[in-house]
Amino acid sequence: MPLPPGLDEKIRNRFDELIEKWNKLLSEMKEQGATRVSNIPRGISDYEALVLNSSSLIKTVLANSERSKELQQNIAHPDTAKYPGPVSSSVKRIIGILEGLKDDYENGFLDNLEKWIVANISADYMEQAEALLGEGKSGQYGHVPAAVLCGAVLEDSLRRLCQRQTPSISITKPNGQPKKLNALIDELQKANVFNQLKAKQLRWWAQIRNSAAHGKFEEFTREDVKSMLKDVKNFLADYL
Repeated sequence: MPLPPGLDEKIRNRFDELIEKWNKLLSEMKEQGATRVSNIPRGISDYEALVLNSSSLIKTVLANSERSKELQQNIAHPDTAKYPGPVSSSVKRIIGILEGLKDDYENGFLDNLEKWIVANISADYMEQAEALLGEGKSGQYGHVPAAVLCGAVLEDSLRRLCQRQTPSISITKPNGQPKKLNALIDELQKANVFNQLKAKQLRWWAQIRNSAAHGKFEEFTREDVKSMLKDVKNFLADYL
């Protein structure tokens, strides 16, 4: 699933901006015959700012993956008080890292960012569902909105799972209408994304969501919703 156009453009522009700044710093070093960043006016502050900016961009694109941590370590300067030289090779290495990462990003070889955004949005909605459940009173229908919201998060997650398969699973019917929860579950089970037991559990959650959405409040209890929230959070952690 592609990122929103505005965010995608912002990330691409940030790559270009930082690469341009690193190249400018490298040119200044060559012009002044500087072998160390500390030989350039404001060199140390510029260098540290660029290291921090570049590290932030890497973390944004790769989230907290092992690759992200490795690249951040590769661009970090060992000791800002010493600045052993020459540093031109270090600057060139950082430029190469950013250019390579930019190329991977633009050619669709990175999916960590999309997953990170999805995970955080889903987590936020699940927190809202838990808050709704906590606000409701036992014996009343305060748990109903929580069930509806949790079910919506689940349905969105199943759609994303379908799109991540190779080949991707269609999330629409032949007539163009979106597939509902149970249809998505059936498709993912056929693709062996999860087993029959997990599919049965998912259908139970789908039933609770459908009952809540259609006013059939007697078909599920507050405890059912509480269990649903817990289990859906575990499902998201395991599959997204």
